[in-house]
Order: sequence, then structure tokens, then C-alpha cells
Amino acid sequence: MMLQIRKGILDSEKTDIIFPTTLETVQTEMRGLEEFGKSYGVVRSVSGEGPAQLLTGRVKVDDLNTEAGIQNLNRLAEVIDNMSDETLKLLSGALALERAANLDDVLHITDSLEQYELFPQIRTDEDLGHFLVDTSFITGKFSFPEKTRPYLDYAKIGAEQRNTLGGAYTAHGFVKRREEAPVQEEAPRAVVLTLMSLEQSDTLILPASVEQLEQAKRALEIEDFSQAVIAGIDYTVSCLGQLIPMDCISVEDANEMAHCLQSLKTDGEIMKYCAALEVEQPSTFTGALDIAIDIEDYELISDSEREYGRQVLCRIGADDELIDTIDGYMDFAQLGRDSMAEDGVRRTEFGLVRRLSSPFPPEPEIGQSML
Repeated sequence: MMLQIRKGILDSEKTDIIFPTTLETVQTEMRGLEEFGKSYGVVRSVSGEGPAQLLTGRVKVDDLNTEAGIQNLNRLAEVIDNMSDETLKLLSGALALERAANLDDVLHITDSLEQYELFPQIRTDEDLGHFLVDTSFITGKFSFPEKTRPYLDYAKIGAEQRNTLGGAYTAHGFVKRREEAPVQEEAPRAVVLTLMSLEQSDTLILPASVEQLEQAKRALEIEDFSQAVIAGIDYTVSCLGQLIPMDCISVEDANEMAHCLQSLKTDGEIMKYCAALEVEQPSTFTGALDIAIDIEDYELISDSEREYGRQVLCRIGADDELIDTIDGYMDFAQLGRDSMAEDGVRRTEFGLVRRLSSPFPPEPEIGQSML
């Protein structure tokens, strides 16, 4: 992690300090800048460089003058230096959402980052309104008859719900605090199977423990689930019933699928899985299960071609400072369009999605723009 110190915000003289470090080293660097620069003056400005840019304005000169401050910065450096780009964006958004003003605020939010979630595809009230309506089949809220949707004021829906959701728009998308899950006496169900044997029928709620599976066998009076027929399957996320085929299904695979679905803890992760299913169109249940297991191979992306162009530059090593410098001299939207086509980005009912390991093949329609 790198911080820069200056005698003033606009002062051209600066010194870089790499953390982790010691109080003695920091004070030596500060004295060198103050006493041996072009003009005498005390250090008044601290800013972050590279991934540490999110600390600009939040780390004060006083933090550099105490052992406690240096230890806190060292601890923060170890965390930030090991963060992925996605986590850094989430942290940046959470700091903006909570209006973090000092190092203590930054440390507190960094330690509780799991309490926040980022939706890169949501950047305006209208985007938020569309998202809330489009995910109504998951949340049970904002459900409107299909024929009324072209007439909805999505921007108004988003504006009215933004503060209720405890969220804010940031440079990287919509950041909100996670809703606290209600306390439940047992793990929430993800899949419900209706099983039938020659003599009995039973309902099995998944995921299930080994003991619960054995109890179901006893209720069906069978020794193995191959002796029973799966007469029906229901999902907590109702749209999965249309996206996941019934072919080649077994109780064991259904139980593993339920565990996978429970690991998709946010609406965004569920939407990503639905989008991947829509594009991949697996022909068997095991194919859908493979996608759930490899869900990290997929990514939902922003509808903004300009933002995608900026993300492409980030992936090849450009930092925010360089991107901001060339902004206005480069057509980010055109780069985004070309890169979307090259990366095999596909539009689905659940948003734009791409596969990381190998691009999706082009859509069957020839000569039609994807966006």
C-alpha cells in the first residue's frame, strides 16, 4: 500500500511511503520533505496511490505521527494489498455509503465488509427500479402484471426505494447494506422433492442431512432412492423450475443442488445463476448442477458499454488515475462494444452475463446488434 505526503494538496513536491513500515521510517520521510525540499513547510496532505486511493481524505497527518496510527495503517495495508479488484470496489462503495471520514471509520468498515453488497449493473434510479421489478419473482415484492410493465415509472420506483434499501450510487455501481436474514429454527429450504415408491409417498426438503435422507427412505419403505420415483420438484426461486431440466435427476444430485443454491446468498448471485442457465441451456439436471458448482466461472456485467470499456482497461493493468487521465480522449463505449463481442457477452432476461473460462459463442441471430 502506498501513501503520498505533500506540504499542500497542490504542492508538486511529494514523498511516497510504502506500508507496512515503521513510525521511525515515516517520520524520517516527513522530516526530509519538510526540511530539504525546495521550500520549508510542514506536511499537510496525505493521499492514497493505486488501490489505496480510497484512503485519500480519510488518512490524516496525525495518523502518521503516532505508533498506534502506523500500526493501524500497517494492518490496513495487509488487507488492501490482498484484495481483489471486485472487493476493492465494494470497499470503496461502502466507504462512500457510510461517509467514512477517518482511519477508524475505514478500519471498522473493512472489518465488516461482509455486511455490504455491490450491484455493478445498477447506476441510476431507473436501473434500480428495473432490478426491483425484474427480481420480484425472487423477493415477492414489486410484482406487477406483465402487461403493465411498459407503463411503469421505473425511475420513481427506484428513487422511492433507494433510501429504504440503505444504498447509494457510487463510481462502481449501487452499494447497499445487506438485509439481516431472519432467524430461523432450521436451514431455509432450497429444493422440495415429492417422492413416490410402490407403497408410499413422501416430501423431502433439501438440503437434508444424512439422517434426514435415511428417515425419508424409512418413510418410503425403501433401501435406496433408486427404488423411488421423483414425482415433482419445487424451488424456492420459482423461475428455476423453467430453467433446470428434470432429466437425469437423482435425490443425491438434488441435495447437492440445494447446497449450491443456499450458497448463492444474494439476489445478484441468484440472478447470475439464472442468466448462466438461460445461455447454457443445459439438457439435463446434472448439467445444471455443474453450472451451479462452477458459478464463479460466470460474471454479471453492467449494461453500460462505457463502463465495460473502463473495466477492460482495468483488467489489462490500467489504474484509475490513468483511466481518468485519458477520459475524454478515448471512446470507452466503442471499446466496451468491441470487447463485449470479443468476450462473448450475452443478454438474458436476468442481465448481461459472460463466461470467464471461454467466451460464449455468438448468438444465432446474424447481423443483429447485441445491445
